[in-house]
Amino acid sequence: MKKKGFTLIELMVVVVIIGILAAIAIPNFVKVIARAKESSVKANMHTLQVAVETANVDSNGVYPTTSANWESAGSYIPQNFRNPYNQQSGITKAYVNQSDAAATDTGKVDYNGLSSGANYRITGSGQAKILNLTLMPGTT
Repeated sequence: MKKKGFTLIELMVVVVIIGILAAIAIPNFVKVIARAKESSVKANMHTLQVAVETANVDSNGVYPTTSANWESAGSYIPQNFRNPYNQQSGITKAYVNQSDAAATDTGKVDYNGLSSGANYRITGSGQAKILNLTLMPGTT
């Protein structure tokens, strides 16, 4: 009489193989997610640059500074502009107007319009560091 089914050893081998595959796949998946979020911050930086350039054209060649004309530039930013790390949107949550980005501003895009209104600098921050992309007039 022959019994059907798997032995304990066969089941243990399958569980070990699945565990090894999971140990390989999960860290790679986490790294891919982190890179995707940083890429999203860089895309947000480009979106902010387009908004600033549009505001520049509408204000006769003057870039927004830290004064009230920064608020008008915010109207060019699309409503789906979100911080990829916490999914919040709007000023101070997804983008800020300040002099320099801080590594603690995870996912934020920082705009620094020089007081002369003739230049600007856009930086972004990833999980724990400033991203290695800085946008200024004439850069893409």
